[in-house]
Amino acid sequence: MRFSHLLALLLTLGLCAGAAAQTPAKPAPAAAAAAPATAAPASTPAPAIIPGSPLAALTGTAPATADDDSGTPFGTDALGFSVTAVLGEKAVDTFGEFASAVRKSIHLTPIVTWLGNLPSSPTRRADATAIGLALLAVLLPALVADAVLRFALRHPAALCVKYALPRQEEFLPDADEQGLADATAGATEKRQGRRISLLAWARRATFALLALALALLPLAGFLVTLQVLIANGLVSSHAAQLAVIGIANGYLVFRAVLEVLRFLLAPTAPSLRLIAMPSPRAAVLMRRAVVVLGTGFAGYCLAAVAVILGLSREGTDVLIRLIALVIHVEIAVCIWQCRFLVGGWIAGSPEASGTVARLRRRLGGIWHYFALFYVLALWTAWAGGVHNAFGSLLRVVLVLVAALVIGRLAWMGSALLLERAFPAPTDATAAQHPVLLARARAYNPLIRALIRAVIGVLVVLLILQGWGVDAFSWLLTDPLSRSLLNAFVAIIITVAVALVLWEVANIWLNGRIDRLAASGLVRQASRLRTLLPMLRATVGVVIGLVAGFICLAKIGVNAAPLFAGAGVLGIAVGFGSQKLVQDVITGLFLLLEDAMQVGDVVALAGMTGTVERLSIRTIRLRGGDGSVNIIPFSAVTTVTNMTRDFGYAEISITVGYQENIDHVSAVLTDIARTMRAEAAWGAMMRDDLQLFGVDSFETLGIVITGQIRTGPGQHWSVRREFYGRVQKRFAEEGIEIPYTHQSFRLDLPAPVPPPAVAAPK
Repeated sequence: MRFSHLLALLLTLGLCAGAAAQTPAKPAPAAAAAAPATAAPASTPAPAIIPGSPLAALTGTAPATADDDSGTPFGTDALGFSVTAVLGEKAVDTFGEFASAVRKSIHLTPIVTWLGNLPSSPTRRADATAIGLALLAVLLPALVADAVLRFALRHPAALCVKYALPRQEEFLPDADEQGLADATAGATEKRQGRRISLLAWARRATFALLALALALLPLAGFLVTLQVLIANGLVSSHAAQLAVIGIANGYLVFRAVLEVLRFLLAPTAPSLRLIAMPSPRAAVLMRRAVVVLGTGFAGYCLAAVAVILGLSREGTDVLIRLIALVIHVEIAVCIWQCRFLVGGWIAGSPEASGTVARLRRRLGGIWHYFALFYVLALWTAWAGGVHNAFGSLLRVVLVLVAALVIGRLAWMGSALLLERAFPAPTDATAAQHPVLLARARAYNPLIRALIRAVIGVLVVLLILQGWGVDAFSWLLTDPLSRSLLNAFVAIIITVAVALVLWEVANIWLNGRIDRLAASGLVRQASRLRTLLPMLRATVGVVIGLVAGFICLAKIGVNAAPLFAGAGVLGIAVGFGSQKLVQDVITGLFLLLEDAMQVGDVVALAGMTGTVERLSIRTIRLRGGDGSVNIIPFSAVTTVTNMTRDFGYAEISITVGYQENIDHVSAVLTDIARTMRAEAAWGAMMRDDLQLFGVDSFETLGIVITGQIRTGPGQHWSVRREFYGRVQKRFAEEGIEIPYTHQSFRLDLPAPVPPPAVAAPK
């Protein structure tokens, strides 16, 4: 389970907890509504759910008592999933309160009513006209004075940019250099022989402050011009004066914040930039800041003028909340657009290793989810009327981050412990028991998944506890939670014991095969290896059924009715699959009678090949041409095993009638004796050549037969080698191997010469 996949659920619960922390706690609901107890008749069958079990608590099934006279059908009573009731009811109440507050905050009826009544009110129309004229008569000239001063001070600002450049032999990290771009992306800047000059840095900071003062100086001109115009009586209406002063104050704050940001980022002057970053990035950040601040300034001006023109308190609150929503959405868009940039800075160098580096890389990939949640949830909580919304949500986020960090550390620690507990078979620690360690490592994914699931649950409980939900107390005191924990522990222990028994059986069977092979009982070892798949399947089915029934009993399912149902189902399956049963029974008897083993060359069901695998109902036969044949046991009536115990290389030699039979026999016997004297062929030949003598008289010559006793499956190789040596030896001895040959002759008539042509006279 990845932490980022849990993020949506955790953030939603965090939003609930942030609001619930400000409201009084409600008592936890009951685990389940107990149904009226009725006495069951004596003939009532055993219940399908064990009374008092976790399944009984989840479904609301109560144990029957002696006073009951009627039973409640299973599944028709209250569905008491108290696991979700503990958090579900609180979540529903919290979301209901938030939804009500948000609907009230965006209720536009007061604003619409105010806009509709504004044209019909002579006083409001007069105030609006006066405000518009005052803005043109006072605010516009002040803005012009501001622009003129900025234009006049552009040359001193350019000199600040020029004189802030480092002198010769001085080094400052310019934002446009590639090294700094790499550094902002997470790499470490490495420059040999170049150190940052403190004098150059002080010079840059001094000229940056001077440039900031020059940028703020036009605001002083704006303010002086505004005061002079107001003092001369150009604004006579009180409403217009309030509007002009309010908008002017908003403009001063807006410009002051922009100039401070420009002082830090300096998008058009890299030599004045105090925050190291490339110029395009600084320009983008500055534009996004202008948009957000401009939205806030425009919204403030709109709200201020609306209040002056008579907008009600309720309408003002709605307007402010809508403006705040627009600002929060703009900030969320900026966070989403900068997610890769900031994520790379948080992740650090890709070459870094260690726990901290892995945590940084993980946080760099998911940081924007936390930021987006916090920005949008902050507005939601504030708009919903949550007291101290910022502090509550800050607590939610800090608890969430701390719990995720702890869970991640436990996650990595468990993986490290598993690797140390079950090292790879190639390590020196695995030299003593390589097979055992290899089998244990096969369960690493299962153990890892179980441990991580437990870590995930503990992280969720820790987060809920930090958010104010007493999850641990409920988990340890609630009857249902305790029952579920006991059942979970019992199931884990049952499955662990079943796996241990399964592995012990496998290790014993494999060890038995190895011991038989080491002691020279190859035949018994081969037979046990052939029966191994069937034995493993049988042991696995038995262990799995027993463990399954125990687990069902632990969660509350009565297994007694299942046995009866399994018996009826077995009878039905037996009648419907007679062919399958015949395959299994026939294969069982063939295997018990040791008719064939894996690796034997057999002929059965009209096919010949090597046995590759024996399952519970089929034989996998590899033909001589490489084809694979799957033959059910029911199709096998006769088995011809060509590699059992020993074999005979049948010899049949034809010689001419003029040859000396005794000489030919001596030559054949000498060839066989020579082959047996060699190490390779002597290991295959168990006896010398046994000649039977003249077997028959054929058209071509005399047929002499015999045989050589060999090991199982080795007679083909011995016979081919023997025939090859016979051909060479007979050629040396001059013994004729008769054969038939035909020749064809085509007699054509002699060609007729062409008639002579008479010479011209």
